[in-house]
Amino acid sequence: KEGKTIGGDSDIDLLILHLKPNKSKPVSKFILSVDDLKCIDFAIIESKGWHTETFTESKIKSNPRIFNFVRKEAIKEAEIFFDRSDFKKILVCSKLPADEKAKEKSINLLRSNGIDHIIEFSTIVENLWNIDETKSYDSEILQTIRLVKMYVNKA
Repeated sequence: KEGKTIGGDSDIDLLILHLKPNKSKPVSKFILSVDDLKCIDFAIIESKGWHTETFTESKIKSNPRIFNFVRKEAIKEAEIFFDRSDFKKILVCSKLPADEKAKEKSINLLRSNGIDHIIEFSTIVENLWNIDETKSYDSEILQTIRLVKMYVNKA
């Protein structure tokens, strides 16, 4: 497509185009599971690798860069790329607060700033562990995870 290349300050890390999404189950939860991702057809994703940080309301407020990927300019670029505007905006983050009241405050702040869903890192890591030890993968990363899993399970 013609238009600007997504990058720079937009902070969009990943563009998702799922050709055969599972449309039988609409995604309504804010915190996504791996199965929920199978139901999303178009999305932009930003990952914040603050692995030791909890995404509390104060942490979110003090780091406005979290929202760069949902800025008007970034959304416009994604609309050009997808040739549509009905895509999900997903943030990958370490974790939300354990306390329900604090978690709800964080969720409300993220939603009010244009984020549709989050995926916590623990969800991604748990899913990576589902890799089949007997299968060979073309990806070096998946192959490494497969070998680690194979050796850990033998120990």
